[in-house]
Amino acid sequence: MRSTRFPLVFGLCAAFVAAASFGISARADDDIDVSVSKGQVTLTAKGDWHINPEYPWNLVVLGTKLDKSKFTLSEKTATVAGAPQGAGTLRGGICASGKCRSFSKDVVVP
Repeated sequence: MRSTRFPLVFGLCAAFVAAASFGISARADDDIDVSVSKGQVTLTAKGDWHINPEYPWNLVVLGTKLDKSKFTLSEKTATVAGAPQGAGTLRGGICASGKCRSFSKDVVVP
C-alpha cells in the first residue's frame, strides 16, 4: 500500500510546484511588459511599478552577457541595445510602494 501512495503524493506535489511557478510568472507579466526588436530589448514597468536602478540588470543571449552598463534605465523603462540574435534571459528589478522584487524573463532577440 505504501508504494502506491508515493507516486500519487509525488505527482500532487509536482503539480502544486508547477502551478505555483506559473502563478509567479503570470504575476510578473501583470507588472511588466517586454518588447523585443532587432538587437534591442525594452522592459516597461506597468502601473505603480518603476525600474530599480540599483539592481544588477543583465541580458544573457547564447552565452553573451550584457550587463547593467549596457542598459539605459529611466523611471519606467529599461532598454538594452546591441543584443545578439537568439534565445536569452532578461533579469532586472522593479519597485512599487516601498517593495522591490527581481524577475527573470525569457526573450528571443530577432
